[in-house]
Amino acid sequence: MIENMILLQPKLNKYMKTRLLLLSIVCTFAYKVHAAPPVVTNVQASQQQNSKLVDITYNIALDAGQSAFVELWFSPDNGLNFPVRCTDVNGSVDSNVSAGSKTATWNAESDWDQQFTSNGKIRVIATYGDQPSGFSGSGDGGPGGSGSAHADASLKNVFMDILWEWGSDGFGSAWQDRTEYFQFEKINSQIRVDPTEITNEKWDEVAQWAVANNYTSLPLAPVAEAGDLPRTGITFFEAIKWCNARSEKDGLEPAYYTDGTEATGDVNENGVVDTGPDTWTAYDGAQDPNQNGVYDNGEPYTDSDVNDGPFNPKEYNDYNNNGQYDPGLSNPFRQGANISFDSFRSHVDHNATGYRLPSRFVFLKLATGGSNKTNWPWGDNGPDQYAQFTTEFRVPATNNWGDNIGSALSEPTPATRPANGYDLQDLIGNVAEFSEDAWHNGFGAIQAQIFGGSYLGLKKVHPDPQGSGFEDNQMQVERYSNLWNSGPLDAGSPAVGFRCFINR
Repeated sequence: MIENMILLQPKLNKYMKTRLLLLSIVCTFAYKVHAAPPVVTNVQASQQQNSKLVDITYNIALDAGQSAFVELWFSPDNGLNFPVRCTDVNGSVDSNVSAGSKTATWNAESDWDQQFTSNGKIRVIATYGDQPSGFSGSGDGGPGGSGSAHADASLKNVFMDILWEWGSDGFGSAWQDRTEYFQFEKINSQIRVDPTEITNEKWDEVAQWAVANNYTSLPLAPVAEAGDLPRTGITFFEAIKWCNARSEKDGLEPAYYTDGTEATGDVNENGVVDTGPDTWTAYDGAQDPNQNGVYDNGEPYTDSDVNDGPFNPKEYNDYNNNGQYDPGLSNPFRQGANISFDSFRSHVDHNATGYRLPSRFVFLKLATGGSNKTNWPWGDNGPDQYAQFTTEFRVPATNNWGDNIGSALSEPTPATRPANGYDLQDLIGNVAEFSEDAWHNGFGAIQAQIFGGSYLGLKKVHPDPQGSGFEDNQMQVERYSNLWNSGPLDAGSPAVGFRCFINR
């Protein structure tokens, strides 16, 4: 084997929608019955700016009159494993590669989408003839590897297409298309979701790993509680810290950081955070007439006092008033009891490969089970029309106003109820679930939205107005638009748990 390692240092920007890769190169060859094996030397690679296209050059020496089959393999873990075959490649690869200086371009976005590693390597395998070497990849990627290779195998695929929500349209109430609010998930792409709420057993598995790997303040589940019950009684901050630990345990990139980014959105989609003075508002009828959420040439915008004509957007909030953009997102949340924030969204890496809590609109999509424009996942009739809701489904029935008319349960249960159309259980009922949406309430406290109702009732699990925790007040869930309430981030409830999702 001949190794020629080159470490590339492209300027990385965690805010960019397409993640950059840091690559080094390893050249190898395979032996056949010839006077000399193919020899690959002088490998060079560079990543095209603001893209996932990687340009590769190499020299190959062959016996006179011979050609070779050339294949590229990618390692995300510094050469420990090579699990990814580079298939979306243009240039001198595959069969009939002759001797000499060669070039190829790999589209990493196709073969290793939404991934990031600082320990990447490419292996070039050259074999005489017109057939591959027979190498079938090695390992599962190790830390920083493919999300599909490391993520929990039980996760269910959910296609993020259209979302209908019941609400006011200015003329009354109607079904409205809310698809545009998937602003941090790609529309018409898949996410992967836990099929049930996180159980005590799953929580302890990750928490024990976390304690041994520089995490603090992740208490184990009470020993008296069964392992298959939902993990409850935890705070919002404990839930997101656990998500980070689960991500790192599975070799994925953590999503939650103690240092937030000041970036607000790449409105002109140029892949960088612009710091100019001009402003433009997405989905505004005057400035975004085609309602596509991004600035298009020729659209009106609010020009600065400079009045220089070309659109020079400001894509950050100067939270610390230092007059410059601070990228943040460099210190994963592993220790401490909480995160201090002005805007919690600024502490979330929405492009990370790791586990996150669903946002409001992601949760609503999951709760529909794929059903559109119906009041409930199963249709328009409320639970009071189905006797099995008080027995088989073990969810209290409600009347047309959403008031409980059946007997509430006294505690969470294992996930034994039928799954919805996405093969997900207990999106409505059992325990309510934390979301990623958190904010300052204007009175010195910070709150997180919770969703789905609980064993206390489809309308219950409401925060104590005094801020001391959650109590049994009521909460509306009909038509999904009000499938939520909020509570303090540093309080737990026996009727509140969570589940995770990842971007594919």
